[in-house]
Amino acid sequence: MKTLSALVCLALTALHVAAADSAATVASAIKKLGGESGYAWTYTPKTVGSESAARNQAPLSGKTEKDGYTLIRGEMGDVTVDIGIKGDKMAVNYSGDWLSTVEIGENNRTVQRLRALKRPTDEAEQLLAKSTALKQEADGGYSSDLDGAWSKEMFALLGRRAADAPSASGNVRFWVKDGRLAKYEFVIRGKIATGADKKETEVSRTTTVEIKDVGMTKVGLPEDAKKKLS
Repeated sequence: MKTLSALVCLALTALHVAAADSAATVASAIKKLGGESGYAWTYTPKTVGSESAARNQAPLSGKTEKDGYTLIRGEMGDVTVDIGIKGDKMAVNYSGDWLSTVEIGENNRTVQRLRALKRPTDEAEQLLAKSTALKQEADGGYSSDLDGAWSKEMFALLGRRAADAPSASGNVRFWVKDGRLAKYEFVIRGKIATGADKKETEVSRTTTVEIKDVGMTKVGLPEDAKKKLS
């Protein structure tokens, strides 16, 4: 019995060490990306199980400079939306005029969804912090389940019915190339009540972020956008 207990303790210790090593590797890869002069990325969400939530999704492209501006661009129907970020300030242009989120209203539902958008280094750091037990996979990627309470917060952003869900879950996967974060993907899933009979329907959103043009990216924002971010 003592031998079995010792073996179990050794196995648990090994798992803990492996998780710590994996987390350190990913943290270092995120830091290395953040140290570059600039980079660009694509942000691709895919929602399954809810037509209304799927209508609120669209692929985005972004670019950022170290200690400078970030520009994210997406489409809302036939309208192109530009989002400028500097520090904790954000400005939006969807009608030809740049407006700060303060002018629009921080409690505005659309602004709250936009506030969930982050630079990949910031989002990856958050996902790493919310990972419960990171491990390296056979293909070299690093994966983990995500904290349940945080997953529920993210699931609530999918819409009113999602906000009423009692729980949600999630998982994340990171890919590292040349010691630098190259890609990550996370899935948030839960159940919503639909129809008069409140039938439960499972809904999931998979978000894939791929990094490109590292060290070659410049961000050009118009002066009126910069004023809103000053």
